[in-house]
Amino acid sequence: METYLKIENIKLWARVGVLEEERGLGQLFKLDVYLWTDFNYCTQNDDIKKTIDYSKLVEILKYQSKKIYCFTIEKYSDEILKIINAEFQVSRIKIILTKCKPPIDGFDGEVSIVRDFKNN
Repeated sequence: METYLKIENIKLWARVGVLEEERGLGQLFKLDVYLWTDFNYCTQNDDIKKTIDYSKLVEILKYQSKKIYCFTIEKYSDEILKIINAEFQVSRIKIILTKCKPPIDGFDGEVSIVRDFKNN
C-alpha cells in the first residue's frame, strides 16, 4: 500500500521573479508538498516521534523562503526540495509550487511548477 503525507496550500513570501520589483518587494506563492516515507511504525504504535512533524516543515519553509532571492520559479522549487531533503529523510518528495499572481498583462491566472524528487 502506498502512503504519503500531503500538506496543501502553504503560503510563502519570496523574492522570486524576472522583474526587479518581484525580487525587491517579493510576492505570494503557495506550495503543496507530498512526502513518502515508512509510516508503518507510527501507524502501529501511534508514536509521534516516528512520523514527519509537518508543523516544523511549514515553519522552516516560511523562514527559509524569506531568504531566497532568484529569477525563476524553477530555481525556487529546487531550493525548496533541498530544504525539505536536508531536514527530513524521506524516500520521495513531490512539490507543486505556484506563483499566485504573475505580473503578466491581461492574465489573472496562476503559474505552477511540479517537481518530483526521489532519494536513492
